[in-house]
Amino acid sequence: MSIANYAELQTAIADWHHRDVSQIPDFIELAEKRINTLLASRAAETEATLTGSIGSRFITLPTRFISPNALWFTTYLPRVEVPYLTPEQLPVSNSNGIPLYYTIDGANLAFNCPCSAAYTYSMRYKMGYDISSTSTNDILTNYPNVYLFSALVEACTFARDYKDAEMFEMRFRSALEEAQNAEFGNRTNATLQSDLSTKATGNIIDGGS
Repeated sequence: MSIANYAELQTAIADWHHRDVSQIPDFIELAEKRINTLLASRAAETEATLTGSIGSRFITLPTRFISPNALWFTTYLPRVEVPYLTPEQLPVSNSNGIPLYYTIDGANLAFNCPCSAAYTYSMRYKMGYDISSTSTNDILTNYPNVYLFSALVEACTFARDYKDAEMFEMRFRSALEEAQNAEFGNRTNATLQSDLSTKATGNIIDGGS
Protein backbone atom coordinates (compact mmCIF):
# COMPACT_ATOMS: atom_id res chain seq x y z
CA MET A 1 0.00 0.00 0.00
CA SER A 2 1.35 3.41 -0.99
CA ILE A 3 1.30 6.12 1.68
CA ALA A 4 2.63 9.12 -0.19
CA ASN A 5 0.26 11.91 0.85
CA TYR A 6 -2.36 13.01 3.36
CA ALA A 7 -5.25 11.32 1.56
CA GLU A 8 -3.42 8.00 1.28
CA LEU A 9 -2.46 8.22 4.94
CA GLN A 10 -6.12 8.58 5.91
CA THR A 11 -7.00 5.55 3.78
CA ALA A 12 -4.23 3.47 5.34
CA ILE A 13 -5.36 4.37 8.85
CA ALA A 14 -8.94 3.33 8.03
CA ASP A 15 -7.70 0.04 6.56
CA TRP A 16 -5.44 -0.82 9.49
CA HIS A 17 -8.02 0.29 12.04
CA HIS A 18 -10.84 -1.50 10.18
CA ARG A 19 -12.91 1.65 10.65
CA ASP A 20 -13.30 4.61 8.31
CA VAL A 21 -14.41 7.19 10.86
CA SER A 22 -14.75 10.97 10.61
CA GLN A 23 -12.16 11.50 13.37
CA ILE A 24 -9.21 10.24 11.28
CA PRO A 25 -7.97 13.81 10.57
CA ASP A 26 -8.01 14.39 14.35
CA PHE A 27 -5.95 11.22 14.90
CA ILE A 28 -3.38 12.47 12.38
CA GLU A 29 -3.24 15.91 13.98
CA LEU A 30 -2.65 14.42 17.44
CA ALA A 31 -0.05 12.04 16.03
CA GLU A 32 1.72 14.91 14.28
CA LYS A 33 2.00 16.87 17.53
CA ARG A 34 3.90 13.93 19.01
CA ILE A 35 6.10 13.65 15.93
CA ASN A 36 6.91 17.37 16.04
CA THR A 37 7.90 17.05 19.68
CA LEU A 38 9.83 13.77 19.58
CA LEU A 39 11.54 13.62 16.18
CA ALA A 40 14.56 15.81 15.45
CA SER A 41 14.39 15.89 11.67
CA ARG A 42 17.15 17.48 9.63
CA ALA A 43 14.67 18.54 6.96
CA ALA A 44 12.48 20.26 9.57
CA GLU A 45 15.21 22.87 10.07
CA THR A 46 14.77 26.05 8.07
CA GLU A 47 15.78 29.72 8.08
CA ALA A 48 13.66 32.85 8.08
CA THR A 49 14.54 36.53 7.71
CA LEU A 50 13.23 38.68 10.56
CA THR A 51 13.15 42.47 10.96
CA GLY A 52 12.95 44.35 14.24
CA SER A 53 10.80 47.40 14.83
CA ILE A 54 12.21 50.61 16.27
CA GLY A 55 11.28 50.89 19.93
CA SER A 56 10.18 47.26 20.28
CA ARG A 57 11.87 44.31 21.98
CA PHE A 58 9.72 41.77 20.15
CA ILE A 59 9.47 40.08 16.76
CA THR A 60 6.67 37.63 15.97
CA LEU A 61 8.01 34.10 15.51
CA PRO A 62 7.69 32.39 12.11
CA THR A 63 4.68 30.21 11.34
CA ARG A 64 4.95 26.62 12.72
CA PHE A 65 7.95 27.56 14.88
CA ILE A 66 8.93 24.81 17.32
CA SER A 67 12.34 25.75 18.74
CA PRO A 68 15.34 27.95 17.85
CA ASN A 69 18.70 26.68 16.60
CA ALA A 70 20.50 29.99 16.08
CA LEU A 71 19.90 33.68 15.44
CA TRP A 72 22.24 35.93 13.44
CA PHE A 73 22.37 39.73 13.28
CA THR A 74 22.58 40.50 9.54
CA THR A 75 22.26 44.29 9.25
CA TYR A 76 26.03 44.57 8.91
CA LEU A 77 28.30 41.96 7.34
CA PRO A 78 29.73 39.57 8.24
CA ARG A 79 26.69 38.34 10.14
CA VAL A 80 27.09 37.80 13.89
CA GLU A 81 25.40 35.20 16.06
CA VAL A 82 23.18 36.58 18.83
CA PRO A 83 23.42 34.45 22.00
CA TYR A 84 20.27 32.83 23.40
CA LEU A 85 19.39 33.22 27.09
CA THR A 86 16.51 31.78 29.04
CA PRO A 87 13.74 34.27 29.90
CA GLU A 88 14.98 34.32 33.50
CA GLN A 89 18.54 35.16 32.41
CA LEU A 90 17.64 37.94 29.97
CA PRO A 91 18.86 41.35 31.27
CA VAL A 92 15.99 43.59 30.10
CA SER A 93 16.56 47.29 29.42
CA ASN A 94 14.05 49.94 28.32
CA SER A 95 16.69 51.94 26.42
CA ASN A 96 16.82 51.54 22.64
CA GLY A 97 19.96 49.96 21.26
CA ILE A 98 21.40 47.03 19.31
CA PRO A 99 20.15 43.89 21.10
CA LEU A 100 22.90 41.72 22.55
CA TYR A 101 20.78 38.69 23.55
CA TYR A 102 17.45 37.07 22.78
CA THR A 103 15.00 34.59 24.22
CA ILE A 104 11.65 33.04 23.26
CA ASP A 105 8.64 34.61 24.97
CA GLY A 106 5.37 32.93 23.99
CA ALA A 107 4.76 33.60 20.29
CA ASN A 108 7.56 36.17 20.11
CA LEU A 109 11.30 36.44 19.89
CA ALA A 110 12.27 38.83 22.71
CA PHE A 111 15.46 40.92 22.88
CA ASN A 112 17.15 42.35 25.94
CA CYS A 113 16.37 45.90 24.74
CA PRO A 114 14.16 47.68 22.18
CA CYS A 115 15.70 48.06 18.72
CA SER A 116 17.13 51.48 17.89
CA ALA A 117 16.73 50.75 14.16
CA ALA A 118 14.93 48.23 11.93
CA TYR A 119 17.69 45.65 12.35
CA THR A 120 17.58 42.47 10.29
CA TYR A 121 18.14 38.93 11.50
CA SER A 122 18.31 35.39 10.15
CA MET A 123 16.85 32.70 12.39
CA ARG A 124 17.49 28.98 11.94
CA TYR A 125 14.79 27.00 13.71
CA LYS A 126 12.87 23.76 13.90
CA MET A 127 9.59 24.05 12.02
CA GLY A 128 6.63 21.85 12.87
CA TYR A 129 5.01 19.65 10.22
CA ASP A 130 1.42 20.32 9.13
CA ILE A 131 0.55 17.58 6.68
CA SER A 132 -3.10 18.63 6.39
CA SER A 133 -1.97 21.81 4.63
CA THR A 134 1.11 20.53 2.79
CA SER A 135 -0.30 17.11 1.74
CA THR A 136 3.07 15.43 2.22
CA ASN A 137 6.48 15.98 3.82
CA ASP A 138 9.86 14.29 4.17
CA ILE A 139 8.80 12.25 7.21
CA LEU A 140 5.82 10.73 5.41
CA THR A 141 7.99 10.13 2.33
CA ASN A 142 10.89 8.51 4.17
CA TYR A 143 9.24 7.07 7.28
CA PRO A 144 5.49 6.57 6.61
CA ASN A 145 5.23 4.07 9.45
CA VAL A 146 5.97 6.89 11.94
CA TYR A 147 2.80 8.70 10.90
CA LEU A 148 0.76 5.52 10.47
CA PHE A 149 1.49 3.88 13.82
CA SER A 150 1.29 7.13 15.79
CA ALA A 151 -2.15 7.86 14.32
CA LEU A 152 -3.26 4.30 15.00
CA VAL A 153 -2.36 4.77 18.67
CA GLU A 154 -4.78 7.71 18.76
CA ALA A 155 -7.44 5.78 16.81
CA CYS A 156 -7.32 2.78 19.13
CA THR A 157 -7.31 4.98 22.22
CA PHE A 158 -10.38 6.78 20.90
CA ALA A 159 -12.07 3.42 20.32
CA ARG A 160 -11.01 2.29 23.83
CA ASP A 161 -9.12 -0.58 22.24
CA TYR A 162 -6.24 -0.31 24.68
CA LYS A 163 -4.62 -3.63 23.75
CA ASP A 164 -4.14 -2.57 20.14
CA ALA A 165 -3.18 0.94 21.28
CA GLU A 166 -0.34 -0.59 23.29
CA MET A 167 0.77 -2.70 20.33
CA PHE A 168 0.78 0.29 17.95
CA GLU A 169 2.59 2.39 20.55
CA MET A 170 5.41 -0.16 20.54
CA ARG A 171 5.51 -0.13 16.75
CA PHE A 172 5.47 3.68 16.72
CA ARG A 173 8.38 3.83 19.18
CA SER A 174 10.36 1.38 17.05
CA ALA A 175 9.63 3.33 13.87
CA LEU A 176 10.52 6.59 15.61
CA GLU A 177 13.83 5.18 16.80
CA GLU A 178 14.70 3.99 13.29
CA ALA A 179 13.80 7.39 11.82
CA GLN A 180 15.78 9.23 14.50
CA ASN A 181 18.84 7.06 13.91
CA ALA A 182 18.62 7.70 10.17
CA GLU A 183 18.25 11.44 10.72
CA PHE A 184 21.20 11.44 13.11
CA GLY A 185 23.27 9.67 10.47
CA ASN A 186 22.33 12.29 7.90
CA ARG A 187 23.23 15.06 10.31
CA THR A 188 26.58 13.46 11.14
CA ASN A 189 27.47 13.16 7.46
CA ALA A 190 26.49 16.75 6.70
CA THR A 191 27.16 18.73 9.86
CA LEU A 192 26.00 22.33 9.64
CA GLN A 193 29.04 24.58 9.79
CA SER A 194 28.98 27.46 12.24
CA ASP A 195 29.22 30.89 10.67
CA LEU A 196 32.90 31.94 10.69
CA SER A 197 31.95 35.42 11.81
CA THR A 198 30.86 34.10 15.22
CA LYS A 199 34.48 33.11 15.90
CA ALA A 200 35.78 36.64 15.52
CA THR A 201 37.29 38.32 18.58
CA GLY A 202 34.97 41.33 18.23
CA ASN A 203 31.88 42.41 16.34
CA ILE A 204 29.51 45.28 15.65
CA ILE A 205 27.15 44.13 18.41
CA ASP A 206 29.60 44.03 21.33
CA GLY A 207 31.66 46.96 20.05
CA GLY A 208 34.76 44.93 19.25
CA SER A 209 37.00 45.70 16.31
